[in-house]
Amino acid sequence: MIEGRVSEHVNRVSNIPALASKPVTIILETDTLLATDVEAQGGVVRYNQGRLHEISIPAGKLTKLLSRLPSTTLARFPYHHEAVSVTGQGVAKTGAADMQAIGNSGAGIKIGIIDLGFASLSTAQASGDLPSNLSIIDYTGTGTGGIDHGTNVAEIVHEMAPGASLYLAKISTEVQLSQALNDMAAAGVRVINHSVAWFGAAFYDGTGSICTTANSADSKGIQWVNAMGNARAAHYLGTFTDINNDLRHEFSTGQNFNTIILSAGFPVSLILNWDAYPSTKVDYNLYLYNGNPDNGGTLVASSQNKQSGSGPSYFPYPYESIDYTPPSNGTYYIVVKKVSSSTTNLPLTLFSTGPELGKFTPASSLLQPADCANVLGVGAVDLNDSVEYFSSEGPTTNGNPKPEISAPNRVQTSLTSSFAGTSAASPHVAGAAALLLAKNPNMTPPQLRATIQAAVKDISTAGFDFRTGFGRISLDADGDGLNHDDELFYGTSPINADTDGDGLSDWAEIFTYGTNPTVSNKGDISPKGAPDGKVNISDLLILTRFVEGLDTPTIREKLLADMNNDGVLDIRDVLLMRRLLGF
Repeated sequence: MIEGRVSEHVNRVSNIPALASKPVTIILETDTLLATDVEAQGGVVRYNQGRLHEISIPAGKLTKLLSRLPSTTLARFPYHHEAVSVTGQGVAKTGAADMQAIGNSGAGIKIGIIDLGFASLSTAQASGDLPSNLSIIDYTGTGTGGIDHGTNVAEIVHEMAPGASLYLAKISTEVQLSQALNDMAAAGVRVINHSVAWFGAAFYDGTGSICTTANSADSKGIQWVNAMGNARAAHYLGTFTDINNDLRHEFSTGQNFNTIILSAGFPVSLILNWDAYPSTKVDYNLYLYNGNPDNGGTLVASSQNKQSGSGPSYFPYPYESIDYTPPSNGTYYIVVKKVSSSTTNLPLTLFSTGPELGKFTPASSLLQPADCANVLGVGAVDLNDSVEYFSSEGPTTNGNPKPEISAPNRVQTSLTSSFAGTSAASPHVAGAAALLLAKNPNMTPPQLRATIQAAVKDISTAGFDFRTGFGRISLDADGDGLNHDDELFYGTSPINADTDGDGLSDWAEIFTYGTNPTVSNKGDISPKGAPDGKVNISDLLILTRFVEGLDTPTIREKLLADMNNDGVLDIRDVLLMRRLLGF
């Protein structure tokens, strides 16, 4: 069995020796694979994950290799994926600066960053924006460079938790993703950031091979943090509808196409899935035209895997994709078609990796593995706490709540003045997770998730919502129950749980006693049960009765009457209050 894109590539290069001998990366799905069979065709088995095997093989030798493997073997390209960026302020915004001010830098915690490229890494290290002693592994065989996306992500993590150790991994396939996780677990990593979005492995409902990998981090003691994606306006979700019986899906009443505006020379990928995983006989196809297909538009690209076929041409996954680089600017037309009138009408989703779609669906526009149950999905807000237009929304397609949390983006790194997208939001949460683990290293991933989801400022609909989750990350450095934004609002110190030093925590003064947390109430215990805001002879008399055992103080009275903060009411407290009163 072979994916249509793979078959087309092999046919295209088979008569061009220079291209036929050029290695391609293929994922083989089979229970039985002998490395010697691959090596006999000039290839190599690079990584294995269960029945998934990543091989590199000359394109012209793939057909011969498949002829020697079981007929149930599937050959496909790796799943589509993209870095989810749109192009030090977040450190203060999230309260990480407060943590650092009291000595918590994340020291002792190891953070993994799995990304698609770390170009300019040495530049960032030379400038001091990344540490010199980080670890990096290239799983792709192409070097650690390429794009600088991962370097920008790493800088944000390092700014948030400068004492944490960084472990970087460059990957390009889902098999490499699994291998990177396993290696990081062996190295003792506690948090992984993955600012990458994956398409096509499942119906974005928390299932499939990508979620199998990401969810397994929990059992390894690792919290996985992931960008939600930037596809809010580049996503369509609906159920196949064909009222006019022309086999084409109607994206809206009477319109059997979607549109996308493309620019010459800028590649785009279109990914179609339908809700028939893990395998299907329901067959839809995907087409791209350079004009209205009902008015002279020309077909420029298509994806026609044979889900309804059998034998070597059968492709079991409900998945079609087009990779296209337009030769000219213009509006292009997308058509989804079923192979026959008897084909079942199922929910389907369409993503663009580039421009917005003419007909788009904000809801459930999240990508994998942000949809996975054990993963913290992170949405993006700007530095004014406005939700970013592009930030993908929940819920998952089966209704599970996502994202869990949101964080700032459009922040400066040494490589760009504005690193934008959920790619920039996610590492803020990963860094925050490291700070929380440094404070309490014994937390399990579920406990850490609960702690992070409580450390927020609610910036949108009260409570949970599908754009910001429970809110924007806001840490409570001093542990007084007030997060960074609460402290700013009340004027209290974010690094001192008792701003006025009167023995009452800021939280208790605000929410229990209704007193001013910035003005000391020390010694104010009279009238008993209703202090008057002044310290005078009446307070001294009540304190004396407490010390002599004639009255029993409440918890609050004991705190306020304990003038030397030693936890005991005795003659020393009486003498200190007398001195305060001038006696």
